[in-house]
Amino acid sequence: MLSVSFKCVIRLQFAIVPIDHYTKRMHIHQGQIAVNEKELNLDLTLLGGQSFRWEKLDGPDCKTTWKGVAYNAYWELTQGPKNLHYTVHGDSRGSNDANFYDKLLKRYLRLDFDLNENVNEWRKLHPHFEELSTKLKAVRVLDQEPLENILSFICSQNNNIKRISTMIEWLCSRYGNKIGHFHAKDVYTFPSLESLVEHQDEMEIQLRQAKFGYRAKFIAQSVAKINEFGGTKWFENLRKLSYHEARTELVKLPGIGFKVADCICLMSLNHLESVPIDTHIFKIAQSVYMPQLKNVKAVTPKIYEEIAENFRNIYGPYAGWTQAVLFCSELQQFQTEKGVEKSPSKTNKKRKK
Repeated sequence: MLSVSFKCVIRLQFAIVPIDHYTKRMHIHQGQIAVNEKELNLDLTLLGGQSFRWEKLDGPDCKTTWKGVAYNAYWELTQGPKNLHYTVHGDSRGSNDANFYDKLLKRYLRLDFDLNENVNEWRKLHPHFEELSTKLKAVRVLDQEPLENILSFICSQNNNIKRISTMIEWLCSRYGNKIGHFHAKDVYTFPSLESLVEHQDEMEIQLRQAKFGYRAKFIAQSVAKINEFGGTKWFENLRKLSYHEARTELVKLPGIGFKVADCICLMSLNHLESVPIDTHIFKIAQSVYMPQLKNVKAVTPKIYEEIAENFRNIYGPYAGWTQAVLFCSELQQFQTEKGVEKSPSKTNKKRKK
């Protein structure tokens, strides 16, 4: 088993000041976390189809900022060669703990996972991984809230990143809580389960009017099922179950198949052996890992399990992480071939779920 060690050193520069009249209970916290840029590619990690609440800003001073919402707080991130700097607008519960937001950001980006050490192991396990650039290998698997992850990936079915982001922004502005006003735009938390249940009678109609299409029914029905299963306690239980048991539970939700369930297991439930198989990974399997599948036209359930198990056999308990790296490599290759902007935030490539 590959090791996970705690090598990130925190160097905190902390400030707390109240922000505008929109959110009197909110505070600004500033800090930095020591992490080498070779172990954290923010472009691919935040804009590559895991989360849909991040944007990239290139300032006039050539300073790049990634802004977005995670764990009900608004974040602005900038990156240096050896440090990740952040400004976060969050509630006052962390004001008495100087390390509260450091811990939160480390959890979200899984900075306790020694990516460099594990990449060195993966390079030994298959020559294809050795060929990937250092930049691509710096993709991190996010640790997201399960409810947001589930509803976001229901929206992702037969959709593209730009439109998914627009849909999630609408959902948050309709049912979430306002955090503040940043860069000429109101920003909201992701809706709580309680808020969604409260508006359940009207939700499907409102979602259809907002052009969610058939996904409106799946979202409304999944909210009802999650509430019926126990809400946050159900999510806690899923983390305790084995990977296969958790996936079996997730596919009980309307509109959730194995691909979406695997994404949720990987990105929200700490099941890092979960390997989602989409069209990109299918192509890589055919061309590199399982050439015997080169004439296979479709991913049947049997083929899906064969590919996922093959990745687990090669890369072990963190096979899902290697899948994220390989997915981003395929996505960038597609963009380069088409001559489009390389930043994942600009692509309209469909990531079918």
